Amino acid sequence: MHPLLEDPWIRAQVEAAVAPYQGRLSEAELTWMRDQLAETLASDDKAALLLRRARPVLIQESSEVRRDGGYDGGDVTRRGQKKAG
Repeated sequence: MHPLLEDPWIRAQVEAAVAPYQGRLSEAELTWMRDQLAETLASDDKAALLLRRARPVLIQESSEVRRDGGYDGGDVTRRGQKKAG
């Protein structure tokens, strides 16, 4: 298995790409397709760029950022703005 396929999001995208071939190709052929797709995503500049652009932005649960050495304890949204109310 190609190392890139260890990433769950990438693995899901590759699985979606080979899904139409399930039942039409052998498991060995599907494994080969997965590896070829992953290798293309890893080695082709345009494919790698498309992969980076397609990947959703990961936002941590806590978006608290300390800029002045402290936090006032208020409730904040994901964008760092105080919640209304």
